[in-house]
Amino acid sequence: MRLYIMSEKIFVQKTGSCICGKVKFTVKLDEIPRVFNCHCEDCRKKIGGIISIIELRENAIDLKIDELSVYEHNGGSNNKIKKHFCKICAAPVLTYVQKWDKFYLYAGLLDDISILKKAINIFYEDSHFPFMEIQNSKLKL
Repeated sequence: MRLYIMSEKIFVQKTGSCICGKVKFTVKLDEIPRVFNCHCEDCRKKIGGIISIIELRENAIDLKIDELSVYEHNGGSNNKIKKHFCKICAAPVLTYVQKWDKFYLYAGLLDDISILKKAINIFYEDSHFPFMEIQNSKLKL
């Protein structure tokens, strides 16, 4: 594991890939990454359940963007959402959310997920599965 110190923040470099291995990347994550379990209707319909995503800092990921296809639509806030996925296996890789002006990496793509110690549940009040118990305090986004 490599540690990088940039402007007094510690970053950890991780690697990952899609299902078929065509899309490979390295990413610099915060020592304690901002991980979210998103329960919104858009995410639920995208993969059939909740997703765990990591908020990325600007220029944190190194990947070949031309290996990805993009699907763009309006989210619940009517802002654009761009979903970037592998052209071969269709594994979701990144999502750009215009409302927050942020990219999010799908956490399950990391080769080593041991850095992911906690996640905050978001957008679950009206859209989570009834069989799930959500105990997180509310996060203001």
